[in-house]
Amino acid sequence: MRNFEEEYSLIRALHAVPDSDAVDIYINDTLFFKSIRFTQFSPYVYVPEGTYEMKVYAVDTTENPMLTENIEVRNGELVTIAVSGNIDDLQLVSIKEDKERAQIGYSKIRVVHLSPNAPEVDILIDGEVLFKDIEFRDISDYVDILAGDYRLDIEAVASGRILRSNQKTINPDRIYTFYALGNLPNVQVFQSLDGATFIAPSISE
Repeated sequence: MRNFEEEYSLIRALHAVPDSDAVDIYINDTLFFKSIRFTQFSPYVYVPEGTYEMKVYAVDTTENPMLTENIEVRNGELVTIAVSGNIDDLQLVSIKEDKERAQIGYSKIRVVHLSPNAPEVDILIDGEVLFKDIEFRDISDYVDILAGDYRLDIEAVASGRILRSNQKTINPDRIYTFYALGNLPNVQVFQSLDGATFIAPSISE
């Protein structure tokens, strides 16, 4: 494996735009991520430190980008770059990932709210509020949680209405991010392993 900490960042893309077809993503006019569909993550790629121009296009086109933004990359980082919003309000969200493991028997979890038309929400685990007042494009802090099976509820802050309820399994010694994706009433929670869990576990040892 390359000297990750000193020479590179690892980045991947997430398509989080509910009303968009698949997209191609270019970095400095080079195709990096091909035909990424809604809710799909790309593989991680190594990128040297620097400032890069990221463009998002409809698949197999290179004119009239849907979005053009610069991203900053720092050595030793693990980052998910989410293309977020609806077609008329696109924005990149840079989601830096933790590399430090939880204590034995626990895992680390957090949530990212990427549902464009969903209100401010609380995230409940087995009926207890774990993440509070999460707005669109917010990224929560990580918390440690015992491995096990849990009910995860998304609750609207203003009304107290449960927008989505899912059963989730937390395996030990993992780093998870839960992504709320899609527009209401079809918002879903996607459970993703952060890169440190399986790409370069030695960096967190």
